[in-house]
Amino acid sequence: MNYLIARLLRRRIPAVLVLVALLTVADTTVPSPAVAASDEPRTESVLMRRSGGLTGRVEYFTVDRATTNRYAAEVLTTTASRRFRVLRSAYLPADPCCDRFTYTVVVRYSDNTVKTVTTVENTVGTPQVLLDVIQSTLLAGGQGDEQAPWKTSVDQPRAYR
Repeated sequence: MNYLIARLLRRRIPAVLVLVALLTVADTTVPSPAVAASDEPRTESVLMRRSGGLTGRVEYFTVDRATTNRYAAEVLTTTASRRFRVLRSAYLPADPCCDRFTYTVVVRYSDNTVKTVTTVENTVGTPQVLLDVIQSTLLAGGQGDEQAPWKTSVDQPRAYR
């Protein structure tokens, strides 16, 4: 019996050692997601302009690093994601009529770039990531008045487009 156990261990130990060595090497060569994500700029602030509707009212919503609620964290994380950064500058309907809100989202990143995306409420083909950012910004952002400062994309540094 002892002979069988010794024989079994002699065959298994080298295989286990090789497996451990391979796993150790593989673990050190795979980049961690945190390292890959640190190369991307982080979101510093989000300013959203909502205009139109039945009354034509203009409202501003702001989320930045000082905004502390779970919706703000979602906005900052989502706008820093590649899914958001690759969006086109506008998702507009063929017919913008009638009484719908227009949303313009301006995101300022840590590398001083700015991304601006505009859409109209209920536009077919608007990416879900943009709809999520709009909804979370409405829930998280401090609301300003119609006199809030507004910069157009012409005034902004290197814009993602």
